Amino acid sequence: MKNSTRAIRSMIWLPLAAVGIVGATMQAARAADQAGAPAGESSTARGGLQEVVVTATRHEESLSKVPISVTALTQESMDQLGIKDFQDVARFTPGVTIDNSGTNAISIRGISSSGGAGTTGIYIDDTPIQMRSVGFNPDDTLPKTFDLQRVEVLRGPQGTLFGAGAEGGAVRYILTQPSVTRADTYVRSEVSYTQYGQPSAEFGVARGQPIVDGTFGVRASIWYRYDGGWIDRVDPTTAAVVNHNINYSNSIMARLAAVWQPTSSLAITPSMLYQRQDKHDESTYWTAYSNLDKGQFNTATPERIGGPDDYYLPALKIQWDLGKSQIISNTAYFYRKQLTAYQGTVYDLSYWQTIPASLGLAPGPWFPLLDATGIHLPAALQGTQTPNIMTNTQQSYTQELRWQSSNPTSQWTWTAGIFWQLAKEGSIEELRSTNIDNVFNYLFGFTPTDFYGGTFYSCPTNAAYPSIPACDIYYNGNTTFDRQIAAFGELSYAFTDWMRLTVGERIARTSFSLNHYADGYENYGPGPAQANQKETPNTPKATLSFQVNPQDLFYMSYAKGFRVGGGNAPLPDYCSLDLAAAGYPNGAPLTYKSDSTQNYEIGSKNSFGSWLKIATSMYYIKWNNIQQSLYVAGNCGLQFTDNLGTAVAKGFDLQAQMQFGPVHLDLATGYTSARFTKDAPSGCQTQVPPAAEVPCLASNGDAISGQEGINYAPGASPPWTVALGAEYAFKLGQRDAFVRADWEYQSRNNWLAAVQDPHNNGTYFLGYSYTLPSTSFTSVRGGVNFGEWQLAAFCDNLFDSHTVNNYALGQTDGTYTPQQNAWTFRPRTVGLTFTWHGH
Repeated sequence: MKNSTRAIRSMIWLPLAAVGIVGATMQAARAADQAGAPAGESSTARGGLQEVVVTATRHEESLSKVPISVTALTQESMDQLGIKDFQDVARFTPGVTIDNSGTNAISIRGISSSGGAGTTGIYIDDTPIQMRSVGFNPDDTLPKTFDLQRVEVLRGPQGTLFGAGAEGGAVRYILTQPSVTRADTYVRSEVSYTQYGQPSAEFGVARGQPIVDGTFGVRASIWYRYDGGWIDRVDPTTAAVVNHNINYSNSIMARLAAVWQPTSSLAITPSMLYQRQDKHDESTYWTAYSNLDKGQFNTATPERIGGPDDYYLPALKIQWDLGKSQIISNTAYFYRKQLTAYQGTVYDLSYWQTIPASLGLAPGPWFPLLDATGIHLPAALQGTQTPNIMTNTQQSYTQELRWQSSNPTSQWTWTAGIFWQLAKEGSIEELRSTNIDNVFNYLFGFTPTDFYGGTFYSCPTNAAYPSIPACDIYYNGNTTFDRQIAAFGELSYAFTDWMRLTVGERIARTSFSLNHYADGYENYGPGPAQANQKETPNTPKATLSFQVNPQDLFYMSYAKGFRVGGGNAPLPDYCSLDLAAAGYPNGAPLTYKSDSTQNYEIGSKNSFGSWLKIATSMYYIKWNNIQQSLYVAGNCGLQFTDNLGTAVAKGFDLQAQMQFGPVHLDLATGYTSARFTKDAPSGCQTQVPPAAEVPCLASNGDAISGQEGINYAPGASPPWTVALGAEYAFKLGQRDAFVRADWEYQSRNNWLAAVQDPHNNGTYFLGYSYTLPSTSFTSVRGGVNFGEWQLAAFCDNLFDSHTVNNYALGQTDGTYTPQQNAWTFRPRTVGLTFTWHGH
């Protein structure tokens, strides 16, 4: 209790001290500015900080007047910072992290899980595109940051206005819209070189043009980028390089939008967005075959892990201005298909070497096939591979209709709407082998048919077993349907010029269904299954804000977030013993329930003249019935999703912008403690007698694991994130010029994740998992303006940091040290960027 009290005190006093110091400085400087500044001088005139208009409340408002913790980055600011995708956005946003191991899972305020529906809402304009975890590699797709008006990151649950999935917050990509009155051109081009690797390059152009002045306009954009590779593939036996720079990728994006205004009060905007990213291979290396000090990042994975990721999004927006209110309709269809993979050969080698022990036999002289030093295939099986293929698809139909106020002089502000969505997801997981009979005969002296009890395989064609594709030894197909209809509303009333109360509610009817088909040797033959789930969630919200003067806003709020439940595919029979050891004697559950977050927050936004803006908030989030993915240890090595206990995320975030003449400073920092508050299942550490003890899946105090907790990594968010930037503006001859430096830091998480905690009875505690170190990343940029265009030079990862920021361990049964592959930052990269904003 004493330690808990001390922790709570530190949570309170740290942000209050920071706010107090900044506030005192602000008041002193405000007095000086009021004494010396000319009356009525604008911040723009003095070259000060700019105000950003956001739509975080579905109404256009200045960022400093919105009682929500929001980070907003415009296209101009992203160009100035060198931001190319959300990996970069996360570095400049307090309390936000993103999984770099392939899932693109975004964690806001520590709210991220390894299973179930998404915890962060992802929107392109008004269309949600996030996905749920259906199988392995549930990779969210994220738009590239070209021709965006801005990116908004809303911290804290946004269930009222943005619906299910926005449990920790929401990320909104706001695209630049066509205009009937204004023409403009935006061009961005870049070339760069990565140390130890290849060059990279990009080019994009966007043009907006009125066709019939005041009535019809269009906007078109196209963008391409090549990211050079820097990881080599080596032969696992000789360690000789087989392929260089395998982790390169190509990306292309195109968009066409038009706006038709037949009258001044009606705007109809159809649009089509297309993006394709073709990743040749994963950016991961094996520690056993690499020497980072010499710039050798090597992987021994024999198969390619990558593929194309395509999506297109046609949408139709209709906005009708009724004078003091407006009606807004958004109709959209989102289609996506992705081919990706995990290390299938690694999985099967580690699985095969556990088979003798499962039969009570001693392993042969070939043991181990895989360990921490690499792959050890006997000569007779050289070249054996079981490559994995993951086919993920999304089809989402969305319709939203809103009626909202638009009278800025009224004491009342309101929004009422209806939302409907049908989201279909598909996940097909395959492992393929052309020599499975030879493998079993050599290693074990019997055939796969003898072991699995039937012939569920046909190669090189599927004529002898047409149920699944040719040569598949493992087939797992899942199709899910999420249906949702919701009514929502938000009402705000200004009691005085400085006090406003906002209340809101969303009530939805959701349903989920799963159709599953498993087959192949490693599934012990065919296994169809179904699961269904229905719920009626509600997500209320209440905010009391105090605009005590035009410069200072204070607020307190309560908000609820929600994720719908779902279903699991049944696990193969060979997982039964391991499931029983994990506390599931009747097998994995076929369904799991919804979970929810409740956020209590206080915050303020303060500004002083044209030189300082500061926004800070403190929060306490209770998370109930958490959907988490559980890996079944031992011979099974597969996963399922269940509701895993209760957790609390608490902390603060702070953002500040300062302008001192030609010097501009940015600070974004946040602290998050996201931990379980109860044992799961309840009382698991106190069961008696010991023989009847129920294993703990997570213990009180364990850190929450997100999607980045793959294959026995902890997957916990760093408690501290800090981003500090400094920019100096000057004249180079007669030209405006600048230099800036940015430093981002993520701290080590000293709280054990469930996979690291020895209290978890050895079922999920493996002993090989280790805590990730703290990381820091530094970049520098400098540029010169030539009228409407700018030329800038940059260096990312200035100090060439190779710190491991995630890892995966090969499947382990505890009898050998597992293989490890790791992720790190792209090595030092230098380049030139050209941008043009013209008319």
